[in-house]
Amino acid sequence: MKRSLAGVLMIMALGLAYAKDKPMVGVSEKVAVASRGGKVLVTLTVSNKTAQPIYLWKVTYQSKQLFGPEFEISVAGSAAPVNYIGPMVKRAPPGPDDYVKVEPNGVLSNTIDITGAYDFLPGKRRYRLSHTGGYVLDLQQLDNPVAMKPASTVFTHTHVAQPAEE
Repeated sequence: MKRSLAGVLMIMALGLAYAKDKPMVGVSEKVAVASRGGKVLVTLTVSNKTAQPIYLWKVTYQSKQLFGPEFEISVAGSAAPVNYIGPMVKRAPPGPDDYVKVEPNGVLSNTIDITGAYDFLPGKRRYRLSHTGGYVLDLQQLDNPVAMKPASTVFTHTHVAQPAEE
Protein backbone atom coordinates (compact mmCIF):
# COMPACT_ATOMS: atom_id res chain seq x y z
CA MET A 1 0.00 0.00 0.00
CA LYS A 2 1.49 3.29 -1.01
CA ARG A 3 1.36 5.91 1.71
CA SER A 4 0.73 9.45 0.70
CA LEU A 5 2.08 12.43 2.58
CA ALA A 6 -0.59 14.52 0.89
CA GLY A 7 -3.24 12.24 2.41
CA VAL A 8 -1.78 12.70 5.87
CA LEU A 9 -1.69 16.44 5.48
CA MET A 10 -5.29 16.43 4.29
CA ILE A 11 -6.42 14.51 7.37
CA MET A 12 -4.58 16.88 9.67
CA ALA A 13 -5.90 19.89 7.79
CA LEU A 14 -9.47 18.68 8.15
CA GLY A 15 -9.10 18.61 11.89
CA LEU A 16 -7.11 21.73 12.66
CA ALA A 17 -5.98 23.89 9.76
CA TYR A 18 -9.12 25.97 9.75
CA ALA A 19 -9.32 26.34 13.53
CA LYS A 20 -10.30 29.99 13.72
CA ASP A 21 -11.93 30.14 17.12
CA LYS A 22 -10.22 29.93 20.47
CA PRO A 23 -11.11 26.95 22.64
CA MET A 24 -14.07 27.47 24.91
CA VAL A 25 -13.34 27.61 28.60
CA GLY A 26 -14.62 24.33 29.95
CA VAL A 27 -13.64 22.07 27.03
CA SER A 28 -10.50 20.07 27.70
CA GLU A 29 -8.70 16.93 26.64
CA LYS A 30 -6.51 14.63 28.69
CA VAL A 31 -4.23 12.01 27.22
CA ALA A 32 -3.02 8.93 29.11
CA VAL A 33 -0.80 6.09 27.91
CA ALA A 34 -0.66 2.54 29.28
CA SER A 35 2.23 0.39 28.13
CA ARG A 36 1.76 -3.20 29.21
CA GLY A 37 2.05 -6.62 27.67
CA GLY A 38 3.99 -5.19 24.74
CA LYS A 39 1.11 -2.87 23.78
CA VAL A 40 0.83 0.91 23.84
CA LEU A 41 -2.73 2.04 24.56
CA VAL A 42 -3.60 5.74 24.35
CA THR A 43 -6.73 7.00 26.08
CA LEU A 44 -8.17 10.35 25.03
CA THR A 45 -10.71 11.86 27.42
CA VAL A 46 -12.62 14.98 26.42
CA SER A 47 -14.62 16.87 29.04
CA ASN A 48 -17.30 19.35 28.03
CA LYS A 49 -18.02 21.44 31.12
CA THR A 50 -19.97 24.04 29.12
CA ALA A 51 -23.68 24.69 28.65
CA GLN A 52 -23.69 23.68 24.98
CA PRO A 53 -22.90 20.44 23.13
CA ILE A 54 -19.68 19.94 21.17
CA TYR A 55 -19.01 17.51 18.34
CA LEU A 56 -15.88 15.35 17.99
CA TRP A 57 -14.61 13.57 14.88
CA LYS A 58 -15.49 9.85 15.20
CA VAL A 59 -12.27 8.75 13.48
CA THR A 60 -10.28 10.07 16.43
CA TYR A 61 -12.70 9.73 19.31
CA GLN A 62 -14.44 6.41 18.58
CA SER A 63 -12.03 4.34 16.44
CA LYS A 64 -9.88 1.68 18.07
CA GLN A 65 -7.01 2.03 15.58
CA LEU A 66 -5.25 4.83 13.76
CA PHE A 67 -5.67 5.75 10.11
CA GLY A 68 -3.03 8.49 10.05
CA PRO A 69 -0.39 10.10 12.31
CA GLU A 70 -2.76 11.41 14.98
CA PHE A 71 -0.10 11.77 17.69
CA GLU A 72 3.31 13.39 17.90
CA ILE A 73 5.70 11.02 19.65
CA SER A 74 9.34 11.61 20.45
CA VAL A 75 11.99 10.00 22.60
CA ALA A 76 11.72 11.81 25.94
CA GLY A 77 14.49 14.32 26.51
CA SER A 78 15.26 14.69 22.82
CA ALA A 79 13.64 15.90 19.65
CA ALA A 80 14.05 12.51 17.97
CA PRO A 81 10.64 11.73 16.49
CA VAL A 82 9.07 8.30 16.46
CA ASN A 83 7.83 7.82 12.91
CA TYR A 84 4.26 6.86 12.06
CA ILE A 85 4.26 3.55 10.13
CA GLY A 86 0.58 2.63 10.37
CA PRO A 87 -2.14 2.70 7.72
CA MET A 88 -2.88 5.86 5.80
CA VAL A 89 -6.46 6.39 4.68
CA LYS A 90 -7.59 9.12 2.32
CA ARG A 91 -11.00 10.45 3.27
CA ALA A 92 -13.55 12.77 1.82
CA PRO A 93 -14.22 15.88 3.89
CA PRO A 94 -16.20 14.83 6.97
CA GLY A 95 -19.96 15.33 7.09
CA PRO A 96 -22.33 15.67 10.05
CA ASP A 97 -22.59 11.86 10.43
CA ASP A 98 -18.82 11.71 11.01
CA TYR A 99 -19.09 13.43 14.39
CA VAL A 100 -20.12 12.26 17.86
CA LYS A 101 -21.97 14.58 20.20
CA VAL A 102 -20.72 15.33 23.70
CA GLU A 103 -23.54 16.80 25.76
CA PRO A 104 -23.09 19.75 28.12
CA ASN A 105 -21.23 18.58 31.24
CA GLY A 106 -20.47 15.33 29.41
CA VAL A 107 -17.31 13.29 29.03
CA LEU A 108 -16.19 11.07 26.16
CA SER A 109 -13.29 8.66 26.45
CA ASN A 110 -11.67 6.44 23.80
CA THR A 111 -8.72 4.05 23.94
CA ILE A 112 -6.66 3.40 20.81
CA ASP A 113 -3.99 0.71 20.37
CA ILE A 114 -1.04 2.44 18.67
CA THR A 115 1.46 -0.39 19.14
CA GLY A 116 2.03 -1.17 15.46
CA ALA A 117 1.34 2.32 14.18
CA TYR A 118 4.58 3.94 15.37
CA ASP A 119 8.17 2.79 14.91
CA PHE A 120 9.10 2.41 18.59
CA LEU A 121 12.80 1.81 19.21
CA PRO A 122 13.95 -1.58 20.53
CA GLY A 123 14.43 -1.87 24.27
CA LYS A 124 13.06 0.08 27.19
CA ARG A 125 12.68 3.81 26.53
CA ARG A 126 10.79 6.86 27.73
CA TYR A 127 8.63 8.68 25.21
CA ARG A 128 6.63 11.90 25.08
CA LEU A 129 3.26 11.73 23.34
CA SER A 130 1.32 14.88 22.39
CA HIS A 131 -2.10 15.37 20.86
CA THR A 132 -4.04 18.45 19.82
CA GLY A 133 -7.69 17.58 19.56
CA GLY A 134 -10.40 19.61 17.94
CA TYR A 135 -14.17 19.97 18.00
CA VAL A 136 -16.95 21.81 16.24
CA LEU A 137 -19.81 23.70 17.81
CA ASP A 138 -22.23 23.48 14.89
CA LEU A 139 -22.64 20.55 12.48
CA GLN A 140 -23.62 23.07 9.79
CA GLN A 141 -20.20 24.75 10.10
CA LEU A 142 -17.76 21.85 9.90
CA ASP A 143 -15.17 24.05 8.21
CA ASN A 144 -14.74 26.00 11.45
CA PRO A 145 -13.24 23.58 14.01
CA VAL A 146 -11.82 24.73 17.31
CA ALA A 147 -8.44 23.37 18.42
CA MET A 148 -8.14 22.24 22.03
CA LYS A 149 -5.14 23.04 24.18
CA PRO A 150 -2.49 20.42 23.37
CA ALA A 151 -2.31 17.52 25.81
CA SER A 152 0.82 15.47 26.42
CA THR A 153 2.26 12.81 28.67
CA VAL A 154 5.48 10.87 29.18
CA PHE A 155 5.45 7.07 29.28
CA THR A 156 7.87 4.15 29.34
CA HIS A 157 7.57 1.37 26.78
CA THR A 158 9.63 -1.76 26.23
CA HIS A 159 9.65 -2.78 22.59
CA VAL A 160 10.99 -6.17 21.62
CA ALA A 161 12.13 -6.08 18.00
CA GLN A 162 10.64 -8.86 15.89
CA PRO A 163 12.81 -10.66 13.33
CA ALA A 164 12.27 -9.33 9.81
CA GLU A 165 9.89 -11.45 7.76
CA GLU A 166 11.41 -12.98 4.68
